[in-house]
Amino acid sequence: MHKFETERLSMRLLDEQDKSLYCQIYSDEKMMRRIGKAMTYENAEKSFHIALRKNRVEQSPFITWVICNKQTGEALGIQGLMQQKQSPLYADVGIMLLRISHGKQIPEEAVTGLLAYGFSNLNYQRVYANYSNKNYATERVTKKMGFIPEETNATGSSSCYLTEEILKSEIS
Repeated sequence: MHKFETERLSMRLLDEQDKSLYCQIYSDEKMMRRIGKAMTYENAEKSFHIALRKNRVEQSPFITWVICNKQTGEALGIQGLMQQKQSPLYADVGIMLLRISHGKQIPEEAVTGLLAYGFSNLNYQRVYANYSNKNYATERVTKKMGFIPEETNATGSSSCYLTEEILKSEIS
């Protein structure tokens, strides 16, 4: 359930074996500096258990996957989709990668796979990426993938979206 692959990556649901990975990501101040405040390890553990519970719910509005190297099985990061409360046909996407994954076009490949899965299996019509204006990596990846800028607000964050049609035109 909820597994999918790309050319180099396999995505599987977050499970008990991923606690260290999850906590490492969310408690790493350098990694979180453009996303939000880093958590204490204790708070990251609590957040991990919440994510696990959400993954176990049938038709969950929030799903978290682990991104793995298909050849080695090594975990490279996590990504997720969260259904928007005000519009169930829309979702928000998020991805966080370990530093060993940087500079290898993994976010583009992982998110493309996630979006294709979200559009075809979860029936989303539009997926949003929201990020800090200082998160240049996310800005670069969303532009490269064809996300449509929607707004930049006074709080220093940007929003953009992608539809299935745009995704298909970008990958063909």
